[in-house]
Amino acid sequence: MRNIFKGSLKGYVCEDCREVIADVEILFYLPYRKEVPANSNTKETFRFVSKEESKEREKLLIGKTKTDKEGNFAFEVNENYLNSEFDIDFICGTVPPKPPKPKREETLQFHITTLSMKEELEQQERNENYKWEYSIAYKWWCYIRGHFFDAWVICGHLLNCRTNTPIANAKVTAMDADFLTDDNLGTATTDSNGHFRIDYSSADFKKTFLSPWINIETDPSFLSFNSGPDVYFKAELGGTKLVDETKANARKNVGYCLCVNLCSEVTVTNPEETFPSAWTGIGAAFSSSYGSGIHDFDADGFAGSGKQVLFSTIRLTGQAALKSASGNPIEYRFRISDTTAANNTPFLAESNFTKIIGVTPNLFVPSIVSKLTRKVFSFILNDIFVYSNQSDFDAEGWFDVNHAIERTLIEVGLTPADLSLYNIIEEDTLISLNTAALTSAPNVPDIFNAGEPIPPANEIPVEKFAIRFEIREVINKPSNIFGAIGGNGKTLNSIVMNNNPIYRKLAGKELEESTLCTPISGTIHAKYSLYHPYLASGSLHLKSNSGSIDRFVSDGIINSASVKRINNNSPLNAPPSNNNLTRCTYSLKLYSSTRKSNGDFNDSDGGSPLEQIFFYDDNQV
Repeated sequence: MRNIFKGSLKGYVCEDCREVIADVEILFYLPYRKEVPANSNTKETFRFVSKEESKEREKLLIGKTKTDKEGNFAFEVNENYLNSEFDIDFICGTVPPKPPKPKREETLQFHITTLSMKEELEQQERNENYKWEYSIAYKWWCYIRGHFFDAWVICGHLLNCRTNTPIANAKVTAMDADFLTDDNLGTATTDSNGHFRIDYSSADFKKTFLSPWINIETDPSFLSFNSGPDVYFKAELGGTKLVDETKANARKNVGYCLCVNLCSEVTVTNPEETFPSAWTGIGAAFSSSYGSGIHDFDADGFAGSGKQVLFSTIRLTGQAALKSASGNPIEYRFRISDTTAANNTPFLAESNFTKIIGVTPNLFVPSIVSKLTRKVFSFILNDIFVYSNQSDFDAEGWFDVNHAIERTLIEVGLTPADLSLYNIIEEDTLISLNTAALTSAPNVPDIFNAGEPIPPANEIPVEKFAIRFEIREVINKPSNIFGAIGGNGKTLNSIVMNNNPIYRKLAGKELEESTLCTPISGTIHAKYSLYHPYLASGSLHLKSNSGSIDRFVSDGIINSASVKRINNNSPLNAPPSNNNLTRCTYSLKLYSSTRKSNGDFNDSDGGSPLEQIFFYDDNQV
């Protein structure tokens, strides 16, 4: 009977990431008797075999075999050695995923272990599926891969931060943070378990603007040189950013093997998966809660640490599952109240909320509420954006995202049954609201000249509104049977909104007293008016065409904290400090901004300054 010893060889890249070691020679020796340190386990001592030791053991070599592409091998044991112990070594000529050559021209031999061949063959005789398996510890295997083959690797998982479920089919890119230019180490796609692997070499993170002639790792800390890359990650799925790290998140000077777990706040689910539903924010900048955090609303209804006010179209953000745990559809809606209360008091009664997005005219704005991405890549309809539509609301303003998805599938030529082919990316937006349909304060009439006071009757009043989020499980809609869902009734009692522009006027006093084309001289003055109830900044800037004069004008009013900044006699060159205007053409600009934001970007109102051009002639009599 033939005595076939079957085995396999693998190596750990990370504690949860293992790879087969293919196409390497496995050597079988009679035991090499050599003095070893006390307390060492000779049968489990993995070590490097020197040239001298290898030569000394040549006469003990019994035979050799080779691993296949799965890291498996078979070796026929001569019956003369059945009762012997065997030393098992291997010669490493290559490492996955491709066969690079060692950095040194030398044979790399490693001792794996010593075992009783008789015991192993007896186990294989009792169980024909049994084979001896050995996995090299990741500290050893990573050292071999990196030190001898310049083979570096990143193994990781991409998960949802809240549910800890894996995110499949996402593209993960690893970057090396450098002082000069960040290096792209590679990109990989996550599998069904959210697992990804990126292989690279030192050449990938030692690139410079002189590469390939000169390569060196340029550490962004500049003063301390380290040989390993400083790694940070980007991840996206269907064009949606899942992970967006920067240099500040870089893992410093990583070794040959990097093991990471990345998580994304973006919800990616199968159509039948459930998860907690909630209204959590407004745009990307603000939470939908009262508190002291930099994203929270204060008691008076101002948003974030900048005490901003909402304007234009705002995204009411959060997440809502398609179905409840019992498999019933989920619907949600947002209602608005003109009655408000402080945000640090109990929620307003629901009877106050008489306006409904999707019912009250002009409140609803279509927006992307979901994205479908194919589980298996397709060149056609791989990613489908789901926009909210008026038809997705019922008569009471309940929004059905299931209807929106099915409608979108039909519009692109698919059927609702095709949803099973897709993962669903929650796009964060639940509904978008047009705040201009709520605010009604009139603008300041354009009847006042620069520097002229604005009467209190024409000032813009404060406007506040409350928003309530409602969500339900639809058990039987025709019979009006609905179930409660956590998060129902979430309310912001007070949100300050404003859609009025800044009132701005600018003029040159001496120009108005002559003509706009007349050269002026002597001490000259600016006349200006800036007003908005939520004015954030204002500045007056003077610059000569030659560039010799380039300064902000400080007159004690323009830089004040008041929401009204008005002056009809602001000197631009009052002696002695600013009496330096020379014969030239000048530009006088009035800059301003407000505290208006929609949660994603600030108001550009006042972004383009008002400008007054004049010619100054210091020789004019």
